[in-house]
Amino acid sequence: MRRRNTIVDEIADELRATILSGQLKPGEYLAPQKALADRFGVGLSTVRESIQVLAAVGLVESHPGKGTWVRPDALNMVFNSTEVKTRLGALNAQQVYEARLVIEVGLTRFAAERATAEDIAAIWQALLDMESAAAVNNEAGFVKADLEFHLAVAKAGHNHLLEQFYHLVRELLSEVIAEMVMLPNVKQESIVLQRAIAQAIEDKDSQRAQDEAQKHMQYIEDLLRIYS
Repeated sequence: MRRRNTIVDEIADELRATILSGQLKPGEYLAPQKALADRFGVGLSTVRESIQVLAAVGLVESHPGKGTWVRPDALNMVFNSTEVKTRLGALNAQQVYEARLVIEVGLTRFAAERATAEDIAAIWQALLDMESAAAVNNEAGFVKADLEFHLAVAKAGHNHLLEQFYHLVRELLSEVIAEMVMLPNVKQESIVLQRAIAQAIEDKDSQRAQDEAQKHMQYIEDLLRIYS
């Protein structure tokens, strides 16, 4: 039998994911606690504890007699790249790259171990979108599809905390990434590297996925040297 706090955490994680993915938007109400209890097959006290977990980190707020709603500033409570820049001062691209290296390689390994069929389909679709954008030299479309690829991999890792850290470091590098894709051959070379990652994830080969992610990050580091 699973420990009670594990069930509480799992429910909190699923509710958190609906907020972070935009299924539940700031200002919207969660389903009534009775409905949530029925949905997850647990008691009301377990649902209340899960909601308290979300309230503790500022994602939701409860109104007696009305229910629980997503706070207007919920997403800002998760991450805010502008605030991070303000608190940490000047962040050079190398420092951010190193943070991304640690997070992304780990998430890619998790993705190979945990990805669902739906996760894998989203990863391949993003890669197809990258190829379509590259074919017509659409830099903005390529950057968007590249972001979707990495977010799909991060989501497939099924660790919401690491996923949000990835969002943050990606955002901190967004301007640099937009410039780098304009360098010669970057789009085509990136597709090759990311196709290898997608295939390793689909094959459930965690070691190969980790190795391919490290190759991709080494490629980004080489580009940063050129860019800087």
